[in-house]
This record gives sequence, structure tokens and C-alpha cells, in this order.
Amino acid sequence: TFPPCWLLPLQHALAQKAVAALASLHGTRYRYGSIIRTIYQASGGTIDWTYDHGVRYSYTFELRDTGRYGFILPANQIIPTASETWLALMAIMDHASNNTY
Repeated sequence: TFPPCWLLPLQHALAQKAVAALASLHGTRYRYGSIIRTIYQASGGTIDWTYDHGVRYSYTFELRDTGRYGFILPANQIIPTASETWLALMAIMDHASNNTY
């Protein structure tokens, strides 16, 4: 399931804001967009379920590794990754809190 067409620009604007907040801490660069265009083809994830249940802003994060470590980050990257990701999540939660529907 996909979000309605009118929602995509709003989702992208919020994703851009979240990525900027994330990068403000350590300069980590993230891409945003549909999963199939930015990461890989996937279906049946949480975002499918949330769209089916009317959640407007649903995102999937792939954390900072660029292919070297896969899903097992070295210990020295765990806290920085969590700290920068928290900033992105705060931007999303702040928006959702101020834009209820």
C-alpha cells in the first residue's frame, strides 16, 4: 500500500527536515525517498501496515553504515548513531505533535 499522492510532498519535506536535523550533529549524510529508490525493494514492512491504518508519516531508517559493517555497527558507532537518529526522530515527532489529523 502506498500513501495518497497528495501526501508524498509533505512526507518528503518532513524527511528532508529530519535528515537535516540528523546531519547537524556529526555531519552524517542520509538520503531520503521511497524505499525502492533509496535502499532496496521491500514489501510487508511496518510502513505498509501503518499506511493501511491511516498513519500519515511513516518512515524506515537504515542507519549510518555504508556497506562495510552491514547491520552490525562497531561499538564506537552505536552512541553517535543513536544520538543523531534521535534528532531526526524528534523532528518527526515534533511535526506530528503539531500537525494532528
